[in-house]
Amino acid sequence: MHSYYAALTQSTIATANYGIDFSCALGKDNFYGVQFHPEKSADTGEQILRNFLELS
Repeated sequence: MHSYYAALTQSTIATANYGIDFSCALGKDNFYGVQFHPEKSADTGEQILRNFLELS
């Protein structure tokens, strides 16, 4: 864990807790971002990337 994190906002779509709750995924309109490296998360990360590609 590093010292940079996204605070909880109306755009938070997923959270994590590492001593505090923080946004680990954000979405607004057609913009999405995550606070981790899905490409390094094996099958689960691959599914997350697939899910992003299927968003309309």
